[in-house]
Amino acid sequence: MKKNILVLLLLVCLSFSFSGCDEEKDNLSLVKDNMSEYGEVYFFSDNPDLPMSVVSGYREEPYKYDGKSEIKFDFALVIARLDNADDEYLDVTIDGQQQKVLLKYNFLTGTHVADLQTKLSGDEKICISYLGREANVICKSKDFSVNAEKALEIGTQYFNEKIDKVRSGSKLNAECYLKLLDDISGGFSEVYWLFSIYTSDGEMSNVIISTANGQILANGGQNLI
Repeated sequence: MKKNILVLLLLVCLSFSFSGCDEEKDNLSLVKDNMSEYGEVYFFSDNPDLPMSVVSGYREEPYKYDGKSEIKFDFALVIARLDNADDEYLDVTIDGQQQKVLLKYNFLTGTHVADLQTKLSGDEKICISYLGREANVICKSKDFSVNAEKALEIGTQYFNEKIDKVRSGSKLNAECYLKLLDDISGGFSEVYWLFSIYTSDGEMSNVIISTANGQILANGGQNLI
């Protein structure tokens, strides 16, 4: 009888080990699962008279800061700094395919923005024309010493203690963002990664990371996203 009980207990333990006991995810895996925006491919205009950038990756839709990361879609965001506050049309040609795009003015950032709703690899040939001015937008992210994946690792490590506090087992009570800051979007002379965590309690944490060497340049709780 005692032997039968031991066998039964062994079988129960084995069933739990195969079905119900998943290995707990590490912080980086949790962050990757909860990205509400992940920009990884970056283009910039070769014409100083037509300052524009294009960032591509995936992002949450609908886009809202609520501490949760839900359904994601591919995006390619055109960001321009024009000399007016009106919505403007421009022509975007990607690998010979031309489309007319409406740039909407963002009063908070002072920039014009449009989503091409596609995923770019960085190998595309892109030309933009606006009011008789033309620019080729060149992929710069290929030359980054610190790519998006590495920036995510650095940002996660930097906020390791914070992530520990806002996780419950393999659930992260926060959403994360990886964006790019440049002259157009942030007034920077170089290009930087911005890694942000927004918790379900509404707490914001940011860190700015160099694309050249991974150095931490700034951090804080202010709204940079």
